Amino acid sequence: MAVNGRVVIVGANGQLGSELVRAFAEDGRWAAVAVVHEEVEIADPASVRAMFAHHRPSLVVNTAAYHVAEAAGAELDFFRVNALGVKLLAEAARAEDIPLVQFSTDYVFGDGGTRPYHEGDTPSPLNVYGISKLAGEHVLRATHSRHYVVRVCGLYGRTGCRAKGGVNFVETVLRQADTGSPMRVVNDQIVSPTYAVDVARALPELVARAPYGVYHMVNPGACSWYEFAVQILELAGQRARLQLEPVSSASYYSSVVRRPPYSALENRALRAAGLPDLRPRTSAVAAYLQERMRTRA
Repeated sequence: MAVNGRVVIVGANGQLGSELVRAFAEDGRWAAVAVVHEEVEIADPASVRAMFAHHRPSLVVNTAAYHVAEAAGAELDFFRVNALGVKLLAEAARAEDIPLVQFSTDYVFGDGGTRPYHEGDTPSPLNVYGISKLAGEHVLRATHSRHYVVRVCGLYGRTGCRAKGGVNFVETVLRQADTGSPMRVVNDQIVSPTYAVDVARALPELVARAPYGVYHMVNPGACSWYEFAVQILELAGQRARLQLEPVSSASYYSSVVRRPPYSALENRALRAAGLPDLRPRTSAVAAYLQERMRTRA
């Protein structure tokens, strides 16, 4: 556990990283340092050492990842960033005896799910992205005892996902509603859509109060992407403006990358540590929509 000092957030211009910078700064116990890819290459030992020497952190939070699931022939890139990069950060954090927070994913789970996965469930990733992220978790545990692995699912945030052109699923649905054109949405992937703001605001308290280990951080509940799209439109008052067509993953995706049909998560370890659960999905989406209206006013 760690309280106070300088927290370095790697991947600080991403959808989650940008929210973490705000959350730690607002928390008042930390000096938040934003680090982007142009400043550190986590798969380069010299670059990692230079970052630690320059910033002298008390805590490092890593959100950097290679996560283009559709990428073909990029197996080495997945493991270089998601496993080797984590190992180098863990070695540097161990040398300085400071905690490291590593963000992971619901994609470490795979077939057979019928209820939200908790932290004690056995991972079974279906694609190279999930395998590489699970490898990163194992490398971290083997390298440095002072660590948190935080798994998230279905993130959407105010900054948007850089790998998806700066948008998120909520924005995609709402922009499609503005056009009035029909939209195809998969209905056979069950997830826990999660507001990045809620994850970011929960993390400072986690590292202050909770023991090291693996934690899930999601807005509670499970739904398909199609069901989530319906909920977004209803909360935004635009249900009648967009015709949604539920489709299978097989007919929607052009790649052969396997995606977990059920990867919703449960925050069991968070509650066991005596920390408050994240708010329900409906409240989180409503908050996002309110913030969206406020910033566009």
